[in-house]
Amino acid sequence: MARLVVEAIGTAGEAGSSGVARAGNSDPLYLTVSVTDQDGVPTGDPATLQFSVDAPIVAAGGAGVDIAQVYGGGGRYSINLVPTTYQGTQYTWRPGSYVFFIAVVRGADQGQTLCKTTVVP
Repeated sequence: MARLVVEAIGTAGEAGSSGVARAGNSDPLYLTVSVTDQDGVPTGDPATLQFSVDAPIVAAGGAGVDIAQVYGGGGRYSINLVPTTYQGTQYTWRPGSYVFFIAVVRGADQGQTLCKTTVVP
């Protein structure tokens, strides 16, 4: 088993933006993720990677998240997150801070990181 080095930055929308996570909508919140091996070599095909994202800290009244889409390659990936849907109810983003725990597995290799993002009203 080898270590994967995972780094991430989250981006939510600003006032007046559309099509991106903002308080009151369920549009995607975008994470930009870098995944390299322990020598700094970018990982390859995203089909060989398994991404998981958990939100242990959410804004007051906020919900967990689901991965809507993962795309990219060559060590550079985008993960689109949406508020979870539970029993047919699509939750929305709440204003405030979110902390995401991101884990990546490639065969026996694995890595993880934390990412904090703020969703604005």
